[in-house]
Amino acid sequence: MTLVNSTSVAVERPESVTEAADLLRGTDGPLLFRGAGTKQAWAGRPVEPALVVETGRLSSVLAYNPADMTVAVGAGMPLRDLQDLLGEKGQWLALDPSTESAGATVGGLLGTGDSGPRRLRYGALRDLVIGVTLVLSDGTVARGGGTVIKNVAGYDLPKLLYGSLGTLGLVAEVVLRLHPRPAATATATVQVPVDEAGELALRLAASPLEPAAVDWGDVDGGLLAVRFEGTPAGVEGRRSAAGELLGGAAGVEWRTGADEETVWQRLAEGHRPEEEETLAVAGTLPGRTADVAWALSEAAEASGVRTALASRPALGLHTARFAGAPAAVGAAVTAWRERVLAMGGSVLLRDRPAAVDAEVDAVGPPPSSVGLLRSLHRRLDPHGRCAPGRLGSWLPHPAPGEDRDRS
Repeated sequence: MTLVNSTSVAVERPESVTEAADLLRGTDGPLLFRGAGTKQAWAGRPVEPALVVETGRLSSVLAYNPADMTVAVGAGMPLRDLQDLLGEKGQWLALDPSTESAGATVGGLLGTGDSGPRRLRYGALRDLVIGVTLVLSDGTVARGGGTVIKNVAGYDLPKLLYGSLGTLGLVAEVVLRLHPRPAATATATVQVPVDEAGELALRLAASPLEPAAVDWGDVDGGLLAVRFEGTPAGVEGRRSAAGELLGGAAGVEWRTGADEETVWQRLAEGHRPEEEETLAVAGTLPGRTADVAWALSEAAEASGVRTALASRPALGLHTARFAGAPAAVGAAVTAWRERVLAMGGSVLLRDRPAAVDAEVDAVGPPPSSVGLLRSLHRRLDPHGRCAPGRLGSWLPHPAPGEDRDRS
């Protein structure tokens, strides 16, 4: 175990689940859990913790069964390192978030709900997790899929932890379901205006072509990229039908190798902020890209800010970037959020300058399911120690010494 003092905040790096449990059991005050720190600015700003627990020493491979296509790892395992290991056996974890290159960890990806374009085919990380070990704030160790204890009996831990942003406890170990690494990939690109992107993406996703990913970005007037993968013959055999769906082969460019990866890296840039930009992510029903883009354009024009949009239309996930004075950005995000809420969606802030926090709520109004969320937190973290403030008004944190376990 390593203890580091940074100003008044202690940082601990436990080397085992037992050490982590003893650590949480023996301390008081707010807790913050950290992997590689690639998503610390997502959602609300947590209150200053009394203790930061880093997972960098919980990063080993605990069990790997290539024949069963499963692997168990410490939560601090960087995804890129895991993919390198699995690649030696022709396997991979079917996950491609833009934060992988920055060192994002398996536990951090689960806790933040981060994903990438291939979510369209393989699902989110929550769909690839078959077991998890969670250390609660009182030191209790809960293992999803194994022996359960009182406070977590009946809960599907992998699903609950997905996107929980460290508010339920410390994710210490994760068991994952793997896939064969595709033998071949190819990507079709075509210029598509935003008005057509959503409908076209839905047609592709519903087709027997089974694209692995469909992304759109407002670059070069609107670029739609569709990735196909599988056997070399299978990928080649889908070219003709894909060209027809995309409006005729004359406007379609096929990319492989380095050229293909360049396209996806360029589209991934739309999901990362430039310096001093604010990033906000909207979730809607699939196919609403045009409505989301129109609402963003109107909000930007009214507020005098610059914006850009990147969308995964068939998933209903949209990333907007805002650049301008903090007050203007806050007004634009608020206006855009109101329009997205009217569509039945939601908007959460991710990376942004600290000054923007004074202008707009990072998480927005609570969802209709907030009662269940609060009840769950009262059971698993009755003293509200885990990342208080991270979920803003969705999960008000108690005053010092207050116990939330009143249910």
